Amino acid sequence: MSRHIVIYSHGFGVHKDDRGLMTDIAAALPECEHILFDYNIFDEETNTMTVSPLNAQVAKLKEKLENLGNDPDTTIDLIAHSQGCIVAAIARPTNVRKMLFLAPPDNLDKDRLIRFFGERPGSHINLDGESRIPRRDGTTTIIPASYWDSIEAPQPIRLYNRLPANSEVKFYIANEDEVLGMSNFDQTDQAIDLIQVPGNHDFNGEYRAPLLDMLKQEIEDV
Repeated sequence: MSRHIVIYSHGFGVHKDDRGLMTDIAAALPECEHILFDYNIFDEETNTMTVSPLNAQVAKLKEKLENLGNDPDTTIDLIAHSQGCIVAAIARPTNVRKMLFLAPPDNLDKDRLIRFFGERPGSHINLDGESRIPRRDGTTTIIPASYWDSIEAPQPIRLYNRLPANSEVKFYIANEDEVLGMSNFDQTDQAIDLIQVPGNHDFNGEYRAPLLDMLKQEIEDV
């Protein structure tokens, strides 16, 4: 019996539901099996989330993918969002039919991350210790020094261009991305399909339904 599995790679400092994005996508695809999992560690007592180093996130995604194997009767698609796209690119899965990257970053700039989060009221950045960032949902994100050290990796464009040729790769680039701003993918491999779509970084509000329609059509094209 054939199976169709969708595995998800969420973004920085969020739960596996990625502020409802991943769970909304899964709900729009009831015929598929869905694998959602957390990269980070959440402490309900303190209402804090501790971010895992990038290499630990990659290892977790690789483990999930390897457990799925290479059964010819199983179709595996991967949907990644934001930094989760970089995690997927480093993992370089070989058993995935389609990789759909939502709001993928065009660089992995530590200074940009520090500026973006450090400007929030109440934020404390300490590259040699523990950084603490208050989030809009009332939680606090804890960034250990091991995370900052782990992002000294090849830049995303190089990683994207090394993705296995057997996978179809599509970027859904949000044209009103308030987190990443204007992205530059001029140097990406021509095999990667670059799709400009209306949306903010999380495809919230009016942007969610059109994105779900696009992904539904893409994933159901077996």
